Amino acid sequence: MSHPAIQAVFQVSVGEGPGRFSLSAEIELEKGILVLFGASGTGKSLTLAALAGHVRPTDGRIEIGGRTLFDAATRTWVSPRQRRVALVPQHHSLFPFLDVEGNVAFGLPRRQRRKGDEKVRSVMEEMGVAHLADASPGTLSGGERQRVALARALAVEPEVLLLDEPFAAIDMSGRAALRAVLREAVHQRGIPAVFVTHSKEEAMSLADRVTLFRRGATERSGSPDDIFGTAGALIIKGRVLQSQPIDGAGRVRLSLTEPTVDGPADLLVPDDDGLLEVTVQGGGEPGA
Repeated sequence: MSHPAIQAVFQVSVGEGPGRFSLSAEIELEKGILVLFGASGTGKSLTLAALAGHVRPTDGRIEIGGRTLFDAATRTWVSPRQRRVALVPQHHSLFPFLDVEGNVAFGLPRRQRRKGDEKVRSVMEEMGVAHLADASPGTLSGGERQRVALARALAVEPEVLLLDEPFAAIDMSGRAALRAVLREAVHQRGIPAVFVTHSKEEAMSLADRVTLFRRGATERSGSPDDIFGTAGALIIKGRVLQSQPIDGAGRVRLSLTEPTVDGPADLLVPDDDGLLEVTVQGGGEPGA
């Protein structure tokens, strides 16, 4: 009988007095990438900390690959060092006294930390940093540092990969490239991953499943379409040439080059002359 890659229902509290924060989380992932989505301060990073064993829940149960890591009822607790969980934080946390190759090899057995190890070289090539093997972390760009951090996490062959907004400080094009590298690496290895973000674009481009967080609790889970409503959404893309006000109520008319419109087939039906006009009543942002 197969088990979900991750299955967890737990409660955890941190802080004291007025600053105390309590989280109630329910997490499940069969395979692929689970994105934890929501505003800052809703409990996403605390969920990662509980999965990694950096904080101990007050109640509940956490299983990874069918192995129980925490169970309040039986007082089961597996220490972080025994969990085979790799955490990539928002800030790369590379060791400044080691070069890139030394950083990637750091979590491996001592015999594999020698220069030129085949496994280390392979994962550096996969992450696109093999040419930087002898470089110091201080000479790298933000994107290069996070590629090294990803290589270090993957080198230890974790049972689950946890990522806490790792691309937040990187420019847009760099983020897109890193998302593609991450998704390929995770799916090629079959490693379940949990990725924290408050960016809808990032969630939609990465997630196989999304869990929505609000006010210290997991609200609901599902596919990106389930959570964000993209199956019924109207998406218009193009480069804006001109923005012209058309009335006094805050409405504008945009002139676009190479516009495209994606949406439900029954909504995007041109008339007999090939003209299309679509009216969509405004409302709140899906999934917000």
